[in-house]
Amino acid sequence: MSETGDSPQPRRKRKREPGHRRTPRSIERIRVYRQADWKRVSQNLTASLPGVAFSVAFHLILLVALAWIIIRLPVEPPSVIELGWSTRVDKQDVEESEAATTPIAIPSVTLQSNGNERNSEAETNSSNENTERDSSERSETPAELRLVPVSQVLDLRTRFSGSSGADGSSDDSLFQAIDSAIGWMARQQASDGSWDLRGPYPDGGSIETRTGATALALLTFLGCGQTHQSGEHQDVVARGLMWLQDIQRADGNLFDIEEQGREAHFYAHSQATIVLCEALALTGDESLREPATQAVNYLVKAQNPKLGGWRYRPLTEDGIGDLSVTGWALMALHSARVAEIPVGFETFLLAEQFLNSVQESPHSESFYRYRPDFPAEESQRLSMTAEGLLCRQWLGWPSDYPPLRIGVRRLVALKNEPQWTHRRRNVYAWYYVAQVLHNLDSKEWDDWFSMTSRFIVENQTSSGPQRGSWNPNRPLGAFQERSQDAGRLYLTAMCTLILETPIRHRPLYSTSEE
Repeated sequence: MSETGDSPQPRRKRKREPGHRRTPRSIERIRVYRQADWKRVSQNLTASLPGVAFSVAFHLILLVALAWIIIRLPVEPPSVIELGWSTRVDKQDVEESEAATTPIAIPSVTLQSNGNERNSEAETNSSNENTERDSSERSETPAELRLVPVSQVLDLRTRFSGSSGADGSSDDSLFQAIDSAIGWMARQQASDGSWDLRGPYPDGGSIETRTGATALALLTFLGCGQTHQSGEHQDVVARGLMWLQDIQRADGNLFDIEEQGREAHFYAHSQATIVLCEALALTGDESLREPATQAVNYLVKAQNPKLGGWRYRPLTEDGIGDLSVTGWALMALHSARVAEIPVGFETFLLAEQFLNSVQESPHSESFYRYRPDFPAEESQRLSMTAEGLLCRQWLGWPSDYPPLRIGVRRLVALKNEPQWTHRRRNVYAWYYVAQVLHNLDSKEWDDWFSMTSRFIVENQTSSGPQRGSWNPNRPLGAFQERSQDAGRLYLTAMCTLILETPIRHRPLYSTSEE
């Protein structure tokens, strides 16, 4: 402030008159100021240069490292869904993309084994299962494919209810759980005789296929000897069978949706084919022979005529099958054999070729993957190996065949021990494991089923409107189980079929190796 207390007046910038020229002194002053400015700028740049250089070097190293990682990352197909219940319609590029795939080399397979190979089981364990090569354990003499005898496989199916175990036997809780499960199934049947994966019960799935739901439901009734001619639920079974026959098309197709290429198509058709064949075999009702035969013929025609697999639509020579669908198709064709419906031997030879192509390694027949053009995926190793081994059993592998024994060790390894816990429950895989082990009828089967059946029974809903069923969300199962989108009926059917394993089929080797 000034002495008078007034605020200092701002200095007015002198207005340069037109034609005014700077004096030498002013020019020199400007030059000095500019030199000082450049000096300061230079000093600042010099001081910051090490930091800038470090930053540039660091980011260059980071970019090079990221580029190296990206280059080294293997290019793999997206995670596949083995059950494939989704009803999304595949685009036309499904067949076209498969047609562009390089043809698959199909290795040969032998089935015979020598008696001294029984001791080979102790030579390896689960820690090195992925590096085992059992090619040296094969017989040098190729064996012809030998289909297992099937005339007696349904003999154990007798009607029973919860009272079947009332004598205090250890199977009492098992029988009651099955009886309660099929009671729940009966209450969910629609008035037209069908079932639906989406409801009307809670926790229904998002998948649209009444054929699939109806077939799964009927399999649980037939699995414990309930037919349309006998049993407490014979009217339920009769209406379900009639619905399947009513929706069957002239070419034998049992899928209830017109569009081809839906992922549920050949799962549902195969399951419905099993139903018709088992009902025919159990009752001798000849009115079922024609629809069952048409369904079988449709399935045979849908097989890849060169590579031998099945998938979501009828395949040409260029179409690539997957083991998940192929397993259900083969089970349907063996059910046809039980019902004495002719299936050409060539169909099974082609199926054997497909199984060769989905081995995890051409040199190992013990482990299997989802598709021949996909690498083995850890989340599918249990289910695909179990399904592959089950198919091999039906196609004639002897019980002491070394690759079978090696594969079984994967199924019962500690890391694959069944658990009813979050993201560990996998009834889809257990369905195949149960059948493989039951066919062997060994201590491995006894131990596995005792443990697995116990916690399946313990987690069954025991009261209320949903008594007899299983909740797909408590806990959530493994992603590949598919209970989240297939829903309560699917999970209940799979649990019931696992519990019915001891009576659904006689162990294959009890008839083929007696």
